[in-house]
Parts: sequence; structure tokens; C-alpha cells
Amino acid sequence: MFIKEVELFQGLGSDFMGQVSEAAQERELPAGQVVFEQGQSADNFYILVEGGVELSIEQEGSIHFSLSTPGAVFGWSALVEPHTYTASAHCYTASKVLEIDRTRLEHILEKYPREALLVMKRLAGVVGQRLVKSYQELLRSRARSETPSYG
Repeated sequence: MFIKEVELFQGLGSDFMGQVSEAAQERELPAGQVVFEQGQSADNFYILVEGGVELSIEQEGSIHFSLSTPGAVFGWSALVEPHTYTASAHCYTASKVLEIDRTRLEHILEKYPREALLVMKRLAGVVGQRLVKSYQELLRSRARSETPSYG
């Protein structure tokens, strides 16, 4: 089963995984489909099965992340207060995702505290990696804009 191969859930108990699998709904999304918008209530957590999703944060500037690896997770704001999406997500190609309702997933995590701790630690790692990529992009952008003009 695909969900057992997702890094966030690897090696966790079979009862826990059975309930997570039952909670996951597969959705096929066309290219251009908006999955969620930055600032919306984060009601669902997502796992990419196939295709490609772009995450974008828009304020005074913008940051973009492209996800195309099966098993990539997004919509993590559903698991973290204040449960508001920090980015927008849209499919840049036809995609298949697993969508897990926040409330159902929270109930499962509450029932299985050991597995919940591991999931949240792994999720923190995902968020941390994206933060590092954001910092790197910011530094690259700043370096480009500070290149002196001799003309």
C-alpha cells in the first residue's frame, strides 16, 4: 500500500496505519487545479501520489516550491495551529493526491501517541527543510539584486 511507503509514516504500527489509510481519500486533480489558497482554513493534509504540485507563498515577494516526488507531503498546516494554510497549492500537471481530513487525522494521532510523536518529528523535519530552501532562495535573490550596475 502506497501510504506505508511515505517517509512520514514508514515503520509505524499496523493498527495506526490501517486507520490512516482508511481516512485517506484519493483525488485526481487536473493541471491548473487549485488545491488550497494561502490564508484559508487548513482542513486537509495531502500526500502526492503522482503528478506535480507547486506551493507558493505570496506577500511582498514570492517563494515557490515544486513537489513532484511521490510521497511528498503538503498542507501540513492542517496539523499545526492555527490551522491556516501558509502557502497556496496548485497542480502544475494532472496529479493524484491522498487527502486526509484534519479532524480524522487528529483523532487517530490522539489514539496513538507514540506514532503521533514520530509523525510530528518527521513533519518538523519536512518543514525545516523547506525553511532552509527558503533561506537559500532569499540569499540567492539578495545576491542577484545587489550586483552592481556599471552602465
